[in-house]
Amino acid sequence: MGKINLGQFILAPMAGITGFPFRKTALKYGADFSFTEMVSAAGFLHNDRGTLELLETGKDIDKTGIQLFGSDPGMLALAAKKAEDKGFKVIDVNMGCPVKKVVKTGAGSAILKDARGFSLIAESVRNALKNSMFTIKIRSGYDENSVNFLEIGKIAELNGVDAVFFHPRTRSLMFGGAADHSLTKKLKKEIAIPVYASGDIFTVDDAADIKNYTGADGIMFARGAIGKPWVFAEGKNNNTHTDINLKIDIIIELMEEISLFYGRERGHNLIRPHLYSFLKGFKGSKGLRCMVNNAKTEKEILEILNILKTAGDEYTRLD
Repeated sequence: MGKINLGQFILAPMAGITGFPFRKTALKYGADFSFTEMVSAAGFLHNDRGTLELLETGKDIDKTGIQLFGSDPGMLALAAKKAEDKGFKVIDVNMGCPVKKVVKTGAGSAILKDARGFSLIAESVRNALKNSMFTIKIRSGYDENSVNFLEIGKIAELNGVDAVFFHPRTRSLMFGGAADHSLTKKLKKEIAIPVYASGDIFTVDDAADIKNYTGADGIMFARGAIGKPWVFAEGKNNNTHTDINLKIDIIIELMEEISLFYGRERGHNLIRPHLYSFLKGFKGSKGLRCMVNNAKTEKEILEILNILKTAGDEYTRLD
């Protein structure tokens, strides 16, 4: 069983966000490791065209893990083995996704409802792998009446899982309420394998506070990295003052990478979540985001970003 150093700052798998262009950009600007969007084990095994697009890593396969989802232990094991054969050194199984269309198939956080079923998946995937690391991403439980993350964590450890990415919310909370990182602290104390904190980590200060409080082995940025691929470098350097013009240049670079990979028509839509997140909090951000929403071409978006470069304090002061 091989192990690699995942580092301190990891880009989480996010559907519609962590395609190859964003992972490439985040790794360039400080992320230690990244994960693909969730990949259907069944789609992967059947060489589904859309699924295969999610697996692109370029030169970054050593810093990219694949995240699989499914509910059948045998199918997940076969998909994990196939991923290892393709060169992925870290295989993650998603056991935390709260989205209805995933949960209703018995995958994602639905797995947390059945400790025995979880154990079968963990055992099957571990036995299928020869050298790759095996990680899991979990929530604290399915709902408030079944908060079983400690039991799940101990079963994972017994079955050879190499690390746990932990989001301390139940599935029923979705993304509401607040992530309870006192639970992350408890999990870290109860199991010997690495625990990475996830959930409500939006800034460098959030990351530092949560890591110090929980003793977590590292931080997984999810929504906090959207539109901010430089957040990883800021975390490493304990610096939250990246120059605004550099940020704009990185956003433009990301837009170009997205257009190059997906084509300009698809890319035009895929860059929008990053732009909305990036512009949030700027003076005049509501108007700027409205302009982005109405932009019909990449050229129009570039003109909006150039407004920020040339307008000085009119836009760049935070509200």
